[in-house]
Amino acid sequence: MGNVVSGVQIRRRLPAVEERLTRPRRLVRELPDLDAGRLHRLIRSGDLAPCFDPAEDAGDGQAEECPICFYFYPSLNRSKCCGKGICTECFLQLMPSKTSNAVQYPILQLMNN
Repeated sequence: MGNVVSGVQIRRRLPAVEERLTRPRRLVRELPDLDAGRLHRLIRSGDLAPCFDPAEDAGDGQAEECPICFYFYPSLNRSKCCGKGICTECFLQLMPSKTSNAVQYPILQLMNN
């Protein structure tokens, strides 16, 4: 018969993310509350999409358009409430600061909880 290992949990391995994709590069405004370490961990764990280089067009058709900046990306962050996508850099710019409790877009509730 076969060998069975009990009690061992197999974890799905996430693809490695290049270091440069864990840092925002095209922010419009300074983000004083940005926790670079937390951002790095969220991207590495797959909870937040990497900071991909934007494209002007869809290219091969696999890219998705961010409804805020209108650039195309290989993947977007998804809102739990409506499933709409938003790129990481737009997400960071719209995310409420620690001094403000106002949530400006539903996807931002992901980070407030």
